[in-house]
Amino acid sequence: MPRSVLNNTVIPLLRQLTKKLGPQQAKNELRWMADHVRKAIPTKLTAEHATSARLWRDQPAPSAEETEVASKRFSSVQWAWLRQAVHDRVETNKPLQYILGTQPFGNASLLTRAPVLIPRWETEEWVLKLSDMIRAENTGLLNILDACTGSGCVALGLACALPRESVHITGVDVSHDACDLAIENLLRNKKAKQAVEFQRLDLNEQGVASELKSRGMWDMVVANPPYVTPNEYAELDPDVKDWEDVRALVPGDPMDVDQSGLSFVVRLAQLARELGLADGESTNLPRLVVEIGGAHQVDGARQAMHDNGFNLTEVWKDMAGIDRVVLGYHKT
Repeated sequence: MPRSVLNNTVIPLLRQLTKKLGPQQAKNELRWMADHVRKAIPTKLTAEHATSARLWRDQPAPSAEETEVASKRFSSVQWAWLRQAVHDRVETNKPLQYILGTQPFGNASLLTRAPVLIPRWETEEWVLKLSDMIRAENTGLLNILDACTGSGCVALGLACALPRESVHITGVDVSHDACDLAIENLLRNKKAKQAVEFQRLDLNEQGVASELKSRGMWDMVVANPPYVTPNEYAELDPDVKDWEDVRALVPGDPMDVDQSGLSFVVRLAQLARELGLADGESTNLPRLVVEIGGAHQVDGARQAMHDNGFNLTEVWKDMAGIDRVVLGYHKT
């Protein structure tokens, strides 16, 4: 692209982003924004229209190079969106995922909207690994509870990665915003429509286990629960603290005395036991799968599972080498 075109569009925006993000991340995010706006807001004047207009004025048709350059320019509407997006990213710390409004997650396509927790690659990684494990066992229909479902990424990621009629997943969350977004995401992912449902449910309420048991037998509980400690929360970037629901990050109140960040993991282990997942025959599949924040939470998560009847535990690391998931099994 000629430098004059770049100077009139991208370079000033790149400078703004670089001050916040550094040069490489700024380039990446601006490229993603530009790709998004071109797809989301197509330019009305197509190359064919431009050619027709020039021929009507008895001028030579544009060369291939001119057509390519024109296709890379932004329309006034696209340019306005891009400037606003960069402003929001730099001045208000709005996360890129909320700016773009969509994000892939395995085979699922997700809407992203504040204040619902943004799906992370670490979660996507273990969801795909778990789906491979379920597929390999081929145990028939599994009834799975996805606790703290948020955007629905775990439930939809599993359902879209597995054969039809192999799972039925119920995603629950205490947040109305999360449940509304999860339902919208279910409508976007046709393969998951028959396998997934979402509803608002507070897993800390009394009698919730009885309510869930009244719907039948459960085979597994999976969750990306709140596990950030109060001290960790205080150090989070404004991109997170100013935008994402604190309830999806920190268990209980952010000023609570739970310095381990594991109080909800403990609750999930108790709930899994109450649902009968620590009883019955042994299987090769985990009964409880929870995401954690690193090695400092492994022992506590394992102890919570052992205390509730899950007598074998396993830890999965993510691609960065961080302890990311603890799995609880029932072995006889």
